[in-house]
Amino acid sequence: MAGLSFAGLASGIDSQAIIDSTVASARLARVQPNQKKVGELEETDTALESFGTKLDALRTTLQSFTSLSGGGVSKTGSSSKESVVGATATNAASNGSYNVTVNTLAKNHTYSFDQTYSSTSTAVQSTLTGAESSAARTISFTVGTGSNQETVSVVVTNGSYSISQFVSDFNNASSKAEASLVNVGTESSPSYKVVINSVYEGAEKGTIARTSLGAGLTNLSAVSESAASNSSISISGIGTISRSTNSVSDVIPGVTLNLASAGTATVKIAEDAATTTAKIQDFVNSFNDIVKFVLENNQVIRDESGSEVKNIFAPLSGTRTDDSALQALRQQLSSSTASGGSVVRVFSDLGITTERDGSLKFDSTKLQSALSSEPSSVSDLIRSFADATALTGGIVDKYTRYSGLLDISINNNKNLISDLNRRITDAEKQIQRQADSLKERYARLEGLMSKLQQQQSSLAGALR
Repeated sequence: MAGLSFAGLASGIDSQAIIDSTVASARLARVQPNQKKVGELEETDTALESFGTKLDALRTTLQSFTSLSGGGVSKTGSSSKESVVGATATNAASNGSYNVTVNTLAKNHTYSFDQTYSSTSTAVQSTLTGAESSAARTISFTVGTGSNQETVSVVVTNGSYSISQFVSDFNNASSKAEASLVNVGTESSPSYKVVINSVYEGAEKGTIARTSLGAGLTNLSAVSESAASNSSISISGIGTISRSTNSVSDVIPGVTLNLASAGTATVKIAEDAATTTAKIQDFVNSFNDIVKFVLENNQVIRDESGSEVKNIFAPLSGTRTDDSALQALRQQLSSSTASGGSVVRVFSDLGITTERDGSLKFDSTKLQSALSSEPSSVSDLIRSFADATALTGGIVDKYTRYSGLLDISINNNKNLISDLNRRITDAEKQIQRQADSLKERYARLEGLMSKLQQQQSSLAGALR
């Protein structure tokens, strides 16, 4: 049975209340301040992680403007006949007009067996017994050429091996061609052919050749083919080019031509003002989101609602990491220039100005005007800022990369949290030892008081 405690029966002292009060006072002085500090540091780390996410979002909005992406102005490709050839352009594309003639399109290889079958479950070669040699029951193909070539072999096991099984085994063995069953008959009277198509266009990857046919597979001997071929285009000032695909991206720098049919069309490359404006707006929005986040998380609010006046500190008010990052962004924004510009030199020439609270204001009509008058300077200005901010080693990278400035701040806080938690644990142990010691003292006091009361009672009886 558990022991019963009757603290204070002899002395009249509520020892447990005294002990509880002592413990609470000790925890108030030694534990709770550290617990509060741990909570504050954890909130700071959470806010720093959110700040890093916002910096990464800013970098994403700028990456399409960097040198790696071709510069600070988006380009667009247009065609006089989209039915012949379409065009897309990266920022690196130069403005220009090209007369493009599509002579032939690239196509893949189509290979079909002349034998027809009334059902998908019909046997490929019903005359097989299964006792024939493996070679007599095997058909092999090569798909592609040179280093792009693969060999595909299908073994027809016996006379019940169906055409649907043949298609399945071929597809399992090949990554460059695909077999299928095509009904060349009617719905009521089907007539299936096995057709093989190469996955890729052009003579390099798209060719199909039968390399062997087993003597027992007579039904697969007669075939019809449409050979793979490359595309051929002629471009004014460049000449005639042949490629293995209908998407040609290595002739005009920064431009991809999407061939659709034979014919002639004029392809033009120019600035894409609408896309550039939208991307600049995304950057401004992302920058302003960072400004708002820093302002909100650095506040110190004076609370006078109770009897005491208290200051409430926001999560980032105790660190300078976020402020230094925002300051670096602002300095880069103000120091970036278009080196050769006469009309466009700084960001205010693009309609980007700073408000009193540090956020950015964007006048898109001013950007449109700058693009019309000096597009190369616009590109140079935006690119220089984007390179300094968004590339590896840039402003954002210094803060968000592994072991970057944000990591250092967060890890320092984690070390402080670990140290504080050790202090809390040690203090809790000391307080518990103090409480146990007080319990023992009060227990001895109660024992002594009980003995004295017994002696008093005995003396009183003797005197009577």
